[in-house]
Amino acid sequence: MAVTLVLTRNPLNAFMHGRQSGRWGQLIAVEGPKITSVRLLNGGTAGAGTIDIATGTLKFSTDGAPITDVKKYTSMERFRSDSGKGVGYVQLHPKPDPYRITYEIGNSAVKELRRGHDGRCFRVHGGLPGPEQGILIHEAPHVGWLIGCISPRPLDNFETEFDNAPRNPSYNAMDELFRFVGPGAADLFVLDW
Repeated sequence: MAVTLVLTRNPLNAFMHGRQSGRWGQLIAVEGPKITSVRLLNGGTAGAGTIDIATGTLKFSTDGAPITDVKKYTSMERFRSDSGKGVGYVQLHPKPDPYRITYEIGNSAVKELRRGHDGRCFRVHGGLPGPEQGILIHEAPHVGWLIGCISPRPLDNFETEFDNAPRNPSYNAMDELFRFVGPGAADLFVLDW
């Protein structure tokens, strides 16, 4: 069975954590079919090849296999510069074809979260040359731990900071995502529309 992730940032939902700017989105993980394209519809009802989310309906083009499981998370990313003007942080750009993610353990940047962290994350492949090639999906107790990276938390949890301790809500969301995706690779579609 294939696993596909979809990151949607529509509509824009920006926030401030002190002087740090961030934005909320949704990260959806789908198990079952091989997904070849994704569209976000503004309304409609879930049916074959669709999933309802808070901001509309995701419509998939697939190999025809059924969707067997879905996990939904609120996503958090850095957004504007600390001055609050412009888009100051590298972010994955939307595109019609998917990025690829792979499981990684021992990532030196992620291990800096706290003493004893194992550095587990997903590395995103297929970004533009330069900073986009360093984007990860990982636990983040608050937006200051993200510089271009993406962090899940429980669906509809918009708290801007968790205790930086094992088993915080972001850790638990990542742990569930690790089990869902497994140690292999998956596709990641990024939508902003």
